[in-house]
Amino acid sequence: MFERPHHRRILQLLERMDDRFLADAGCCFGGGTCAALLLDEYRESVDIDFLCASGPGYRQLRSTVTNQSLGALFRTTPQLMRDVRADRYGIRTVLEIDNTPIKFEIVLEARIQLGCERVPQLPIPVLNRASQIAEKLLANSDRGADRGTCARDAIDLIMMFHHWGEPRAQAWEIAERAYGPLVRADLEKTLARLAGDPAWLTDCLSRLQVKESARHIIRGCLSEREGLPVL
Repeated sequence: MFERPHHRRILQLLERMDDRFLADAGCCFGGGTCAALLLDEYRESVDIDFLCASGPGYRQLRSTVTNQSLGALFRTTPQLMRDVRADRYGIRTVLEIDNTPIKFEIVLEARIQLGCERVPQLPIPVLNRASQIAEKLLANSDRGADRGTCARDAIDLIMMFHHWGEPRAQAWEIAERAYGPLVRADLEKTLARLAGDPAWLTDCLSRLQVKESARHIIRGCLSEREGLPVL
């Protein structure tokens, strides 16, 4: 289904997970990898990130894992490259497939409520579009000033706005409930830096391995402000 070899490895791991257990716990696939997979693999993304906004659900998740096992999260036990670490903030480890390490993390989301849905492309519950956009807005506020992130949250948001559009008003409301008006100002700053520094933009797109067709969309949105309600 997916073209990029690393994304196929990620899919193999997702197919081994217990989707019903995850759904019962309110634990959903999200982050940049989820967005990349749902948006025609427009960029390379390497990690597996889940989020859970339910206290009881997170207790259910945490109670099944040990230092050496991810318990009921997986129907088929994955190979661990690192001990599982679980605390009040999340569950983290590194998995191995095809001799390749893949970072795996479940984060307890305490800032906003999340919505989940099922999509035909993936075998596990994923964050709905409004929740995915809201999470990216918060992430950009947290780390958008760090050039080491290659502005990936803002770039993901450009692609989400371009392809999904409709849920963004709801997403703004969700994100602003948590961080207030700063989320708009922070995104404006990141987008302005990208638009004002073509060399850095090119470097970001290269490091993120963005497809040429997506680069055209991103550059067009930045130059014409199409589909970007904050500018």
